[in-house]
Amino acid sequence: MALASLILTVVFKGNHDASLAARGMIGGAVAFTAHTIVDVPALGRLGALRGSAAALVMWLALAAAVTFAVAP
Repeated sequence: MALASLILTVVFKGNHDASLAARGMIGGAVAFTAHTIVDVPALGRLGALRGSAAALVMWLALAAAVTFAVAP
């Protein structure tokens, strides 16, 4: 899905917009990978609601940090 989105962005909006979109996708992918690593132990230790909330907060913080780090 992401690759199709990037192809359509290049075709209709150009390389610059596709570059910005790709950077955001990289940030989201890194954060999602970390989320999946953290989520299972957090669920076991904190329970479903608090574990999911903790993993979600971590995902949001990491996605923002990585996205701003790779921003132009």
